[in-house]
Amino acid sequence: MKKHLAVVTLSLFLLIAFAQTNTDNRTLFTAGDDKVSVSDFQYVYNKNNVNNQADYSEKSLRDYLNLYENFRLKVKEAEALHLDTISSLKTELEGYRKQLAKSYLTDREISDKLITEGYERSKTEINASHILVRCDENANPADTLAAFKKIMALKKRLDKGEAFEKVAKESSEDPSAKTNEGNIGWFTVFGTIYPFETAVYNLKPGETSAMPVRTEFGYHLLKVNQTRSARGQIHVAHLLVRFPENATQAQKDSVKKKVEDAYGFISSGKLPFEEAVKNYSDDKATRVKGGELQWFGSGTSIRMVPEFEDAAFGLQKDGDITKPVATQFGWHIIKRLEKHEVPSFSDAKADIKKKVERDSRSQVAKSVLVERIKKENGFSQFPEVKTNFAARLDSTIFKGNWKADSILRASTNAIFVLAGKNYTTKDFAEYIEKNSKKRNDKSKDALLNEYYDGFVNAKCLDYEESMLETKKPDFKNLMKEYKDGILLFELMDRMVWTKAVKDTSGLEAFRKNNEQKYMWGDRAEAAIFNCNDKKICDDAYKLASKKSAAEIKEKLNKDGVKSHVSIIEGKYEKGQYDVVDKTNWKTGLTSINKINDSSYQFILVKQIVKPEPKTLKEAKGYIVSDYQEYLEKTWLAELRSKYPITIDENVFKSLIKK
Repeated sequence: MKKHLAVVTLSLFLLIAFAQTNTDNRTLFTAGDDKVSVSDFQYVYNKNNVNNQADYSEKSLRDYLNLYENFRLKVKEAEALHLDTISSLKTELEGYRKQLAKSYLTDREISDKLITEGYERSKTEINASHILVRCDENANPADTLAAFKKIMALKKRLDKGEAFEKVAKESSEDPSAKTNEGNIGWFTVFGTIYPFETAVYNLKPGETSAMPVRTEFGYHLLKVNQTRSARGQIHVAHLLVRFPENATQAQKDSVKKKVEDAYGFISSGKLPFEEAVKNYSDDKATRVKGGELQWFGSGTSIRMVPEFEDAAFGLQKDGDITKPVATQFGWHIIKRLEKHEVPSFSDAKADIKKKVERDSRSQVAKSVLVERIKKENGFSQFPEVKTNFAARLDSTIFKGNWKADSILRASTNAIFVLAGKNYTTKDFAEYIEKNSKKRNDKSKDALLNEYYDGFVNAKCLDYEESMLETKKPDFKNLMKEYKDGILLFELMDRMVWTKAVKDTSGLEAFRKNNEQKYMWGDRAEAAIFNCNDKKICDDAYKLASKKSAAEIKEKLNKDGVKSHVSIIEGKYEKGQYDVVDKTNWKTGLTSINKINDSSYQFILVKQIVKPEPKTLKEAKGYIVSDYQEYLEKTWLAELRSKYPITIDENVFKSLIKK
């Protein structure tokens, strides 16, 4: 219990930080030989005292200063014990640093623009069509040119007036175009790949892209058919009467008649919707849960056929149902359960940020960051060295098992320079050996360029990551807080939490020294008899004062007899068990109480037990919690003796504002 409470307290020091702008380096207090500045104190005071609690009153400052002194003492002791050298803690800290660094290794300005762009696009849904000519993103120049010429030939047909739908059906290399004439339906942000999405959001209804758009799938010609305000997300249930496979018209008429009957029962109030689903629906997956479907609509990966969506979103309020709706699957009756409108930017921001980070558009921000790193850190490259490197590549580069020869391994020639450091052909060779894969989609030069760009990007980002503590004060603060936090957690576990749980003799001694704190009040030692038959209850009542519970159950609970008696025995304080509370709290039998038609109860109060100390087992949870508190208090006193605290009262008083 105390351990969990302490973890909550510790979490105060691990909240996500804001950049520290206070630079008051006056010493507020010393802990041993460590000086703690006003800036250090104000940083955590402002950050952790939310809801206007950081009012800089003397009481608020003094209370928090005491907490912060204890925190610094514990961390100082952890460092003195070299807990920061424990391999598991070092690994945990390194893992945290890697995760934290990810949010810094991107261009913040571009990232913020992408998040805003994503939100603005989420407010609009688009119905679009496309014509596709396939071309792998890693295709060689000849194949890329051939694909481009082909898409341009199709564009000329559109320019001459041919219908987009006709050209898509006849010539698009998207197989679905044969039936949908290129129409991919309604979607919104994150519903398709980023270049495609960006192109359609920059077109007006009825407009076709002026030039083909290149994506990882090939070249696209795009047309926006319609736009509409995003309809949000909706949660519905449905009743489905399916069409049989290859249904005849007579069968379809029969299905329609069945769903109309169901609708009549529901709309007239003769049958609740959920009961109608159980009786009529052919959707086995949802029938057992009242027809309930998953949320669908804007921003979800789940979409329904247009007829179903239009009917669902046409419902005006929760609980409304549609008239029967036909789709390719059969006839549906839809009930609206709940609907969410498009959220505000503040509510949607965190979710959109996660989607941006997972989406290919995140590479835009990363690319901008890499270019900034190059510019700020004197990046320069040596093309002739790269050319010489290329000359030493052989065909194994395509097989993913290329190994550098002895000349490359020994080379110290710089292939590029970043922040005054030379990155050599040897470094580049090792990068290729580690990251190459079997490839046959590019020429040797194109593949080398891809590996080279990857090598440069990786080293730029590695350098930026290595400088985060220097360049980003908030990153440095977070790392220090996390390190202090895991050290403190380890030390508290050793000195307080686990120690208290395992120290049985210490717990028992603590219990004896504080015996009056762990006392039972008056207790009734009672046996509670529950019977499912009046006759057997009468028999049990006659035996209750003469026989033990085991003897009574053995006598009355005979094999094959449904009637039986159960007996609960124990000692109960007032307020612990309401059944016992209702007795007159005197020894003897209560009267038989009829609970319901097949349940009877009476109680035998054997004795009233006077107050007595609880055993360690009976009060262990409370004793462990109090013992942990005692250990921590004693330990802190030792630390204050070992590392004396000296507060500069003049500096402290200068912080008081009220």
